[in-house]
Formats: sequence, C-alpha cells, structure tokens
Amino acid sequence: MSLIMKTLAMLCNMALFVFTALVLLVDGPPAGVPFVVLMLLALLVPLGSSLVLMRSARGPVAGAALAIGNLALLVLAVWAIAGRFPSPEEKGTVVYSLLLVLSPLLSLVALLKARRKATRP
Repeated sequence: MSLIMKTLAMLCNMALFVFTALVLLVDGPPAGVPFVVLMLLALLVPLGSSLVLMRSARGPVAGAALAIGNLALLVLAVWAIAGRFPSPEEKGTVVYSLLLVLSPLLSLVALLKARRKATRP
C-alpha cells in the first residue's frame, strides 16, 4: 500500500508540475500576489515532495517543510478554486483544479506514511 501511495503521489506531483509549467508558458505569469504564490508553490512543492518521496533528500526538516508546503498549496488551491467556481473558462480548468487539490493531499498522506515507517523500530 505504501509503495502504491508513493507512486500515485509522485505521478500526481509530476502531472501538476508539468500542467503548471504549461499554463505558465501559455497564459503567462498570473496577476496578483496570491496567484503568484500559488503558481510558485504549484511548481516547487511537487518537485520537493517527489524528491523526498524518492528519498533523494532525507531528513525530518525536509519532510516537515514539505508537509507545510503541501498544506499551504492545498489551502491556496481551495481558495483559488472557490473564487473561480461558477465559471471555469477553459477546458482544462476542472482537471487542473483536481490536480491542485489531489496532489497535495496524496503527498501529505505519503509523507506521513513514510515518516511513520521511518520512526518505527
């Protein structure tokens, strides 16, 4: 179960990174500070989470920092989706919204499972 969770979280993280990079390339940088922060988090947090889940970056500090980053990404994503809910303008809005919510959730669960596994005797 843990390997499946890690793999699924890493796949969602990479899909979110690629989708965010494509949105940034096609639409340009977002307007407004909260959306710039959301874009930066959507680029950096999935990369960091994938590195920690692959165990390339080890340590409790990295795991805790990425847990906070995933939580911040989730909160900002829900805020942004709630603000735009009545009218998604493009076809990929629903898929991107799902990735923005699903990726941090799966990453948090996978990071917590990895932490529990590492602290078990």
